[in-house]
Amino acid sequence: MTTTTTSPEELIDEFKKSGEFDRLRRELLTQFQHSERMASLQSRVEDIARQLLATDGDLIQQSQDAIYRELMGEIDRYPILERAVAEAPLLSETAFAETIRSSVQRILDENRPSQGAQ
Repeated sequence: MTTTTTSPEELIDEFKKSGEFDRLRRELLTQFQHSERMASLQSRVEDIARQLLATDGDLIQQSQDAIYRELMGEIDRYPILERAVAEAPLLSETAFAETIRSSVQRILDENRPSQGAQ
């Protein structure tokens, strides 16, 4: 690479351009989809939808978009998604953090100006 990373924003951009961000995101999503946390999240969303339909009988007669907006607004009131993400074990694993560290270090090393060019 010919550019020098000089700010955190540029480092983030380079991290994303390297493909590492997408790889880690896919890994986290796959792990989450195959975990008990996913089943728990789905169950909680279903409970919220049932409660919403039970308290607002007119909702079922609205358009799908209106139902979706209402349901998403109700889900946003509860920190269920944030809680599910925060409980992700992969985020706290040392190997996962080390993978990120080594990727960032590689980007910094690739963007470091050569010794002769000052």
